Amino acid sequence: MLNKIKNSIALIDEFFRETETQYWLEAGTALSAYRDGVVFPWEHDIDVAIWRSDLPSLDKLINFFDANGYEVIVQKGFPFLDNIIQLKTKPESGDCLFDVDIYLYTRMGGYAYMRWIQKPEGVFGKIKQKTIFVLKNLYNPQTEKWSRVSSLIPGSIIGLLFCKYMAFHLNTSTCIYHRFPERYFLNLKKISFYGMQVNIPKDTNGFLIHRYGKNWQVPDSQFNQSGKWKASNARVKLKMSLLPPPKYFKQT
Repeated sequence: MLNKIKNSIALIDEFFRETETQYWLEAGTALSAYRDGVVFPWEHDIDVAIWRSDLPSLDKLINFFDANGYEVIVQKGFPFLDNIIQLKTKPESGDCLFDVDIYLYTRMGGYAYMRWIQKPEGVFGKIKQKTIFVLKNLYNPQTEKWSRVSSLIPGSIIGLLFCKYMAFHLNTSTCIYHRFPERYFLNLKKISFYGMQVNIPKDTNGFLIHRYGKNWQVPDSQFNQSGKWKASNARVKLKMSLLPPPKYFKQT
């Protein structure tokens, strides 16, 4: 596990250095790196973040990580990019790499926001979630089954339905955002992590209290399983329309 994590951090650092993009450790990786100096043994991925406006060419990111042993999954397969890019180790790379989540934050009004478009809240949240899932698979099929179904409907109709529904969805739904004072991510410092110098919010204590609560210094392997993460000050329910809509694209 040690070499897998070191190799993955080295690749992340190499890519963002080459593209002159500032990144920082995020979520559980920031906590474990600062408090324990290692990734938690129960973790299954490394969390990093960048400003959405700083995102390098998506094609360049995909080509780099694909050539270095990763499958790149944009927005969990949805045909837009809003807040997450996942790097999943290819089967042949499983012994030498660790999965990575790259989160994208948007600055607005003194805060940093990250929303989850595909996870609407509220009374009709489950129905909306299922609807967007079906339309996503018709618009951008990722399996043979959905490709067969999609082929039965003219592409122009699917595209129209998807875009119209997304406009309705974004203007009528709420979702959970991760919201931080932007100063946490504008003011960074270096820490040593697996032999490399990586960024973390300079006010680390304030950031971790906001993210995990005042008891962040006490190890809790059941934090996620117990649902304590739901009480985080960083989690707020807001209108999806707070941020501009994403641009849609066809993935290949």
